[in-house]
Amino acid sequence: MNGRLNGKPVYLYMGLLFCVTCWGSNFIFGAILVQYFKPMEIAFLRLIFIILFLLLWFYKPIIRAGSVKVMFVPLVFIGFIGVTLNHWSFYASLTKASPVTAALILATAPICTSLINSLVFKERKNALFWMWSILGFAGVFLVIVKKGSIVFGMGEGCILLTMLTFSVYMVLVERYAKHLSSILLTFYSTLVGLILMMAFLPFYDVTFLRVVPFSIWILLFFTAIIMHGICPLIWNHCISNVGSTNTSLLLNVEPFVAMVVGYIVLKESVSGMQLVGGLLILLSVTMAMYSNRGTLTNIDGKDIKKEVAERLV
Repeated sequence: MNGRLNGKPVYLYMGLLFCVTCWGSNFIFGAILVQYFKPMEIAFLRLIFIILFLLLWFYKPIIRAGSVKVMFVPLVFIGFIGVTLNHWSFYASLTKASPVTAALILATAPICTSLINSLVFKERKNALFWMWSILGFAGVFLVIVKKGSIVFGMGEGCILLTMLTFSVYMVLVERYAKHLSSILLTFYSTLVGLILMMAFLPFYDVTFLRVVPFSIWILLFFTAIIMHGICPLIWNHCISNVGSTNTSLLLNVEPFVAMVVGYIVLKESVSGMQLVGGLLILLSVTMAMYSNRGTLTNIDGKDIKKEVAERLV
């Protein structure tokens, strides 16, 4: 594709949309998996599958890369926040919260990411960008109207942690992706995340001596490779070119995907209001990206990309 959006090749946004579609489906598949495995078991097994997949397909680039000591501290933060806490909290949330409710809360990541960028890097957005972002968030609420009022319990608290960790993860990846390729960043952050998971989370919950249908093991394996192996490679590559704020906007599509996949897989009914909310999400995400085509600047009017580069030197 030779077209451009926000000054960037369209294929970057197509890659991001593919990731969001997979992650939106993951709410439904995750809700199925937590019926057979504990959250810690799913997170642990998926990370093992991901590391094996990356080693199998990208062994030479990983070995040839040599030492990554310079990136040790950032990788610890990225691994712990974006992998350890993010993976465990996501599956823990699905044991209590419904998939669509979880998708709703996670869809607030664009606002959280924008706030982090504004506070830390003084990134300034125009009024239209914020207007469409808020409208997209309103569309998310319409998607779960049939669920009634939201009760904030353990499940909602866990998915809130997932949202916060993912927002911080996107900002960190944007700032450090230029120092490592998407392959190395994904591999080492996953490896660090797995090590820290065994050290800080309730690893004693991991037991595999149980009868689980073979189809569920297949679902666990393939969703691990696609959702957390292939998608992070695409996402980490695209986020370094598009920026964490713009990429996070696409997360508003996740509730709509969760609603559609939930209807297909779990036979959950879809109301007219939910359909309107889903269409509103897609419209607002598209318009928000178009409204922010100018150069990112901070509150002093400086080029934000140049300033970030200077801070990283």
